[in-house]
Amino acid sequence: MKLPARSSAGFSLAELLVVMGVVGLILAAAIAARPKAAATRVAVAARAIAATMQLARANAMASNMETVVRIDTRSGRFGPPGSMHSLPRGMQIALTVADAERAGDTGGIRFYPDGQSSGGVIALTLDKSSAGVAVNWLTGEPRLVK
Repeated sequence: MKLPARSSAGFSLAELLVVMGVVGLILAAAIAARPKAAATRVAVAARAIAATMQLARANAMASNMETVVRIDTRSGRFGPPGSMHSLPRGMQIALTVADAERAGDTGGIRFYPDGQSSGGVIALTLDKSSAGVAVNWLTGEPRLVK
């Protein structure tokens, strides 16, 4: 005598618990990775600003003309006038520059033909991660700061 086959009309409790456990592990990993992503975005933006400053300094020395890099704290944009770059959405930017280089929410760092600059500090923050760029007024060299 053959027993009738049992039909399965759903999932067992054990199967549901396993799936929920796997989903929980994936969510935990995603939440743990988020601060690292923010730190990476801040570090990349700081390097981009430092590279822009270094290029402006080299341009000023090569062309024998002053070069300015503008930083707009309200819109989160930076770069030489006419060629501004945007920071990632949600990133905060704070600026410390000479009073002569500030105009409202916009400030700038000026590079002179002899390699010097007006100097300043640009601080970037996203979530709880921060980094910045400091430009030495005497040497004009930008450097990354934490």
